[in-house]
Order: sequence, then structure tokens, then C-alpha cells
Amino acid sequence: MLNKEILTKIFKNLLDEAKKSYDDFNSADGKIGDGDLGVTILHGLEEVNNNLSKFSDDMGSNFMVCSQAFVKRSGSSFGTLIAFSFMNISKNLKGKKECNHMDIVNIFEISLKTILERGKTNLGDKTIADSLDLIIKQLKDNQNYSEVFKSATKQALEDFKGKKIKIGRARMFEDKTMELDDPGMFALNRLSSVF
Repeated sequence: MLNKEILTKIFKNLLDEAKKSYDDFNSADGKIGDGDLGVTILHGLEEVNNNLSKFSDDMGSNFMVCSQAFVKRSGSSFGTLIAFSFMNISKNLKGKKECNHMDIVNIFEISLKTILERGKTNLGDKTIADSLDLIIKQLKDNQNYSEVFKSATKQALEDFKGKKIKIGRARMFEDKTMELDDPGMFALNRLSSVF
């Protein structure tokens, strides 16, 4: 189950982890991109936490607060994908005070759909979308969220070792990306430790 109190706690914990992993996220991104992933994630989560007082019992409204926070503080393509994902989740959960298991699965399905469409990427391109896809598959049979988030995001990293990243600036690095983790997949795995 997910409600206002639990969501508030999650975002506080995510911010703590984003601070700890700031340099690691930037470093992972710097190998194939702008090196600003840590900045994007930290700034977005700081802004969400600055606006936790706006959270209400309406879960849809809360995810809109999160979307607006990422829009305000993050100009990167990754931050924009997060903002659009939160916005689409917000529309889906409008008026809901609590999210059951199917709602939680739906949150990840909406995020995946948004990232595939907005990011103009496909499953198998070695991006955060592949991690989300694995989370969704595992959630269908397992309601232990902590276990699923950690195991699915770790498995995604392992599954794509030795494969090229096929989207974004990373494409310029060709074979070099085969032995590197996609920064978004890496970050999601690290952030999953808070659940």
C-alpha cells in the first residue's frame, strides 16, 4: 500500500541516498555523457522535499507536486523524463488516497511507457526502461517491493553487461559502452536500496 505518509518517507530517503551517491552518479554519467546525472537527481529530489508540505491525501496531486519540482530544478533530458512520468502518474491516480498493489504496478507501467515514448527508445537499448520492465515483470508475482526493486535493478545491470547502449550520447562511444553500466540503470539500482 502507498499513501501520503509512505510517499513522504520514500522521498526523504531518496534524497538521503541521492546525497550519498551524488559523485558516483555523476562519475557513471561522465563516462558516456554530460556527467550531470547526480546533479539532476539531487536537485529534483531536493525540490520535491522542499515541497512536501504541499502533499495531501490525493495521491494524484502529490505526484503532480513531484513533477513540477523536477520541471523547476532540472533542465536535463533525464530530469524531463522523470517529470513527464510523474505527471502521467498524477493523472492516473487523481482522487486516490491509497494505492494498492495493482496501482503500484501501474505506476511503473506508466513510467515505462512515458520513457519509451518521450525518450524515443526501445526495450533492449540498455536504458532505465529495461530496469523498469524487469521490475514490472517481477512485481506481477511478488509483492515484496523492497526485494523486487533491489533484485530486478541488479539483474538488469547484470543482464546488459557486454551489450552496447543504443540511445543518447552514449552511442558515440560504441563498444566502450559494452562494459559500462547505463547511468540511469545504475542510479535506479542504487536508489532502490532505500525501500
